[in-house]
Amino acid sequence: MLIHNRDGELEANLHPRTFGEEQRMALAAIDCVLDGSKACYASTQLTTGIRFYDLMRELGLRDPDLLKSELGEHGYEQRLWQPNVEEARAFAQRLREHLGGRWAVVTPAPFVAPGWSQPEYLAFWAAFIRTHACAVYFNKGWQYSRGCTYEYLVAHFSSVPTLDAEGQQLDLNDAIELIADATRSLQAEGLPPLGLSEHLAKLESLREEASTSATETS
Repeated sequence: MLIHNRDGELEANLHPRTFGEEQRMALAAIDCVLDGSKACYASTQLTTGIRFYDLMRELGLRDPDLLKSELGEHGYEQRLWQPNVEEARAFAQRLREHLGGRWAVVTPAPFVAPGWSQPEYLAFWAAFIRTHACAVYFNKGWQYSRGCTYEYLVAHFSSVPTLDAEGQQLDLNDAIELIADATRSLQAEGLPPLGLSEHLAKLESLREEASTSATETS
């Protein structure tokens, strides 16, 4: 019986593709599992967030680009990436138990696309939220994460329900307050609120537009 790639003979094959092609392939793979259904998305800190800023404080850094070089590849993996991945998996598992099997739960933690930039990862999960998510749940401390705050912005703009780690509705006013508090606290320490200010400004703009529209139609 012929078993393709039994000895890894296909591993080195090259398939140059655009980001758009790779994104469509990854979403199609998810469709193989969901088969037309939607899933709850478990948004959680991975490359930034509370643990990221704790390490910045510990090392006395103000430039986030220096963190990886200060920790080294192994230190970065052991002290930031793997702990965040484990926390993400645990959050997704708690969410599955909470939902009791009523919905599938997707976590971004295991997904690795070699060569992708941070904006490409953000764009991919934003596409997932817009097209495949029935709700987005946000892990504790989400307001300190560039990725999570972006995912809240995408979910809100796309009218996808947003909930906190306890399953309570996370409305726009509460989200804005949380991100604003996180931004102020980081700025007070001289730490860069990566992405938070930009996402906060867009959410405040959406709130203003909604308020203006409600006034004009009343």
